[in-house]
Amino acid sequence: MSVPRLSCLFCKKDITFSYSEIRETLSSPDENGYICPRCGVVSLHHDTRVHFNQARFSNEDLAAISITLRNDWERKGRGIPTERQNLKFNDLTRIIAQFKPLDPLEMMDNALLNIDRRNDYVGQELSVYAKDDYPYYFCKESNEMRAIIGMLCSEGFLYVENELEGHLNVTITTKGYQRLREIERLNLESKQAFVAMWFNPSMNDAYNFAIEPAVREAISGFHALKIDNKEHIDDINDAIIGEIRRSRFMVCDLTGYRGGVYFEAGFAYGLGLPVIYTCRNDWVHSETLLNAPGYSH
Repeated sequence: MSVPRLSCLFCKKDITFSYSEIRETLSSPDENGYICPRCGVVSLHHDTRVHFNQARFSNEDLAAISITLRNDWERKGRGIPTERQNLKFNDLTRIIAQFKPLDPLEMMDNALLNIDRRNDYVGQELSVYAKDDYPYYFCKESNEMRAIIGMLCSEGFLYVENELEGHLNVTITTKGYQRLREIERLNLESKQAFVAMWFNPSMNDAYNFAIEPAVREAISGFHALKIDNKEHIDDINDAIIGEIRRSRFMVCDLTGYRGGVYFEAGFAYGLGLPVIYTCRNDWVHSETLLNAPGYSH
């Protein structure tokens, strides 16, 4: 019996098996729940595909969703979820609104960090599949990823042995490890803790009497920053991204299940920053922590 072929909603990659089939050995693919080689786990609410087909998303919008989903999947260990966390159409529009592309130098640093995370030992040769791995490296297509790898090689940060059928075999060089130390040092010199939390008056006491003094008293010289407490003239998303980059670590409060908070935690985790999770007792739920980037029991 032939298996019907599906196409990923966001990157258009052919999908043969749904992840429900892999986990439960179901007889037919599920168009709302599948594993895409590019985007990772895709799990949609049953109404999402209908609204998506009625909307007009640009190629940049689709790339933002693909990049976000793939990086979230990588952070969670590339596993098959035991419970589906179905994306609603509003979740997709939120991802697009909050997504901030990296500039070429940021993409180079991000790629070097990702390659280092995948390595088990110094000098390991890592195979990177340009045709499908490019969203993990914040790239819109495979040629862009090849360009970033080429720039890392030109700077002496990577050595590429060869490319065979789209697979790039790369090794981090001595100069590459020196660059990784420089990236780490930028964070180590910071005395700021970024606080990602629900912008709601009910959370003021939690910040003023718990989180902020805990940061100040626990580590001498450190201060907490919540973006709505800072005056700025920039787009708020630009301000958030900039302050996360300037921070040593993040405190992420999950109260309210705010999508933006999860995004900010994921961005910090992708930069290699420690993320400390908190949540008010009346909002604690297993799904709250299950969705948190980098969270482990």
